[in-house]
Amino acid sequence: MRLAGSWLSKNIGPVVKSVLPGTALTAGFGTLGGGPQAGAVYAATDILGSVPATLLGRYLGKDIKNKGVRNFIEGAANFAGSLAGAEVGGSIIQGGQAQQMAQQSLVNRYPLGVQAGDLAYGTQYQLTGLPDPTQFQQLLAQELNPMERQLLQGALVPRA
Repeated sequence: MRLAGSWLSKNIGPVVKSVLPGTALTAGFGTLGGGPQAGAVYAATDILGSVPATLLGRYLGKDIKNKGVRNFIEGAANFAGSLAGAEVGGSIIQGGQAQQMAQQSLVNRYPLGVQAGDLAYGTQYQLTGLPDPTQFQQLLAQELNPMERQLLQGALVPRA
């Protein structure tokens, strides 16, 4: 037990330093995609996933003589921990969105099932007020010349 504690105290600092650049990237992308709160959540879950996984990878590879193999094991463990952290972070953020929808439902006195149907899945983007497909076709017929209409229709047809 004492040896494990000694090994851990010797290795935790370098492991934390090695995962920080990846955590910074995760935080940056989380901030770009969901704002500062999402960035903070993703950074925290990345650290909590990456550090223990990387320590485990380092421990498993400590007796391997080939440095390239040791680095591969440690890097793979770091990557797996980072992915696991991103999954946990995403779950936390999605749970927050569900809670926010429930709160909006109470404040607006709007049934949750009806409100959820008016939002794009997993987002707070409202779908109400979008034009009816028939109205859209009428608008196309009125505003565009035949060639423009044909080009736009071709772009709207889903490709298999």
